[in-house]
Amino acid sequence: MLRNVIERIFGVLKNHFKILLLPPHYNMDVQVRIPSALCLVHNVIRIHDPNDMMDCRQVDLNEPEYDVGTLAEGPPTAEARTRAHQHCDKIALRMWEDYNRMR
Repeated sequence: MLRNVIERIFGVLKNHFKILLLPPHYNMDVQVRIPSALCLVHNVIRIHDPNDMMDCRQVDLNEPEYDVGTLAEGPPTAEARTRAHQHCDKIALRMWEDYNRMR
């Protein structure tokens, strides 16, 4: 299920930002930043011009656990990795609980 969600997200991004359909001619340092930058642009468009992306589900930016994050300079710290793993575990647990409720 998670894979489907991720593939849908990339599908939405590919529909709006054609740069993702072509092989980039940038060095790897720039390439790794392109998807997160496009996600930011996508979210800004959704906030300021919601009619432009009617088919996308809205995200509540005021939700306390919504972390906008920043683009990293270098490898993640041990604390950042731990925080990311905890966040992923929390999402997985919620998905599992939702699945069990639906069964």
